[in-house]
Amino acid sequence: MKLALQTPKYLIVIGLAVFLCITGVTFFTGRFLEYRIKSIADFAGRNVYRQKVLVYQYEFGNILKGTEVAATLFPELRSDISEESLMQTLGTVLMADGKVNKAYYALIKGKDTSFVYLIRNAASFQKVSMPKYVKAWAKQQFLANDTSNARGQQTKLTPAVHLLTASSTVESAGGRLLTGLDIDLAELQRAFVSVDTKGQSYAIVVDENGFCITSPDEKQVGQQLFNPKQDTLFNSVHPFGKVHQEIVESDYLGVPVTRYYLPNQINGLNWTIIVDIPNLVLDEDVAQIRKYSIDMGLIAVAIIVGLIWFYQRKWQKEFLLRREVEINRQELLMEKQALKLLAETHEKENAMLQLSKLKEKVNPHFLFNSLSSLNALIAEDTELAKSFVVKLSRVYRYVLESYPSGLAPVAEELRFMKEYFFLLKIRFGDALAPLDLQIEERLFEGEIPFMSLQTLIENAVKHNILSKEKPLKITISSEKNTIIVSNNLQLRTDVKDSGKQGLNYLQSIYSYFGNQGFNYGVEYEYFKCYLPVLHLTE
Repeated sequence: MKLALQTPKYLIVIGLAVFLCITGVTFFTGRFLEYRIKSIADFAGRNVYRQKVLVYQYEFGNILKGTEVAATLFPELRSDISEESLMQTLGTVLMADGKVNKAYYALIKGKDTSFVYLIRNAASFQKVSMPKYVKAWAKQQFLANDTSNARGQQTKLTPAVHLLTASSTVESAGGRLLTGLDIDLAELQRAFVSVDTKGQSYAIVVDENGFCITSPDEKQVGQQLFNPKQDTLFNSVHPFGKVHQEIVESDYLGVPVTRYYLPNQINGLNWTIIVDIPNLVLDEDVAQIRKYSIDMGLIAVAIIVGLIWFYQRKWQKEFLLRREVEINRQELLMEKQALKLLAETHEKENAMLQLSKLKEKVNPHFLFNSLSSLNALIAEDTELAKSFVVKLSRVYRYVLESYPSGLAPVAEELRFMKEYFFLLKIRFGDALAPLDLQIEERLFEGEIPFMSLQTLIENAVKHNILSKEKPLKITISSEKNTIIVSNNLQLRTDVKDSGKQGLNYLQSIYSYFGNQGFNYGVEYEYFKCYLPVLHLTE
């Protein structure tokens, strides 16, 4: 007797069970993958937020760095520094960052108070009349008991909204100083547009009162977006270092976004950086994965489930590892850029300070010697004495010139050097041989460090013996793109070492502009100094 075949009812049950298993496994696989993708997307979103925070911390740090440097630099300045020199020094520091277009400082010296307001122009910056709202802010900060560094206030103007900052007041022999910035928030937002042009998210910065500092929607800048007493943004409990997130409707895009934030993310400022990531990006990825898993599950659920599980796990680990490596790389890159910027700033500041010291040395000693020569010359040759006075005035006029970059045209340096050498020739007579000048005209449009030729000639006269029997001969020539200053070597033994102040100044200027061609030393019986001619473009 043959066994009865399985009845259709039994096959239906088996088929239904297999169908339910396939459906369940497919659904479970889809949901599992969806959960994992959302988890990865959430992790990526938090990393995007941290990257945005680092960028904005770096940018705001550069903007506010000038007030910190100015506060540190002021006590080191001479108490009798001129108003013009003080303005040039503080202005260069306060407006070091390209996004700072307006800055100010107020100085109380005795019973006098001076208010200086600076704005950026095409070449450097200039002094203009201080607006009333800035002067009122500065007076208010002087009266405050404690003015924290980079403390800011918002004030609504027409047509722009401005953010005012003020440093801690600094006292020294030169007086009591307050520095700060006047930041047009609309201009600041436009500058931030280029910070992250390819990102699929946007950032909003608000202060402790909920007012918008920066936003891609310029209409929001200066407006109160959140109420500190009502909104969860300010009232939620945030574990230390944990980024808070929530899903909200974006007023800017008009679509749901995942919002990430953590208060007090900018050092020295009680501000909050908010990053919104559209949910459409995550939803599209999840929907595609769900459809793919269902289609493949209907064909071969067992194989697909195993392969998806295996490769999904492997891909997730690689993805997280790559993201971590990328974040570390970007952090190292930003730190390297910050250190490079800081080193360049210190290099230029050092060069400018050395230049100021060189100017201070020129004034008393050179003037005393020049007047002595003039006194003797008046009785001997009246016409030559008149020429001497004209040359002397031109020399001092040039010394008082201001070149913020530390560079001057070769033609101007040569003109100044000739005037200076004329005065030396009157003083030393035949003990100083006529100047041997052989410079190609093509180099006249280039630039070299300010007062560089005068500095080298002064060093030659100072450190060598000058006599009619052995006159000092100075030669200035050019070779390719370099100016060579040389003199015969007949060293004096009664001159103290000045620490190579002039040569160190020239070295600092060339290092700041990334040129390593500056060199000096003894060659045979001559001392030579090589000055590369720079051709900088805007």
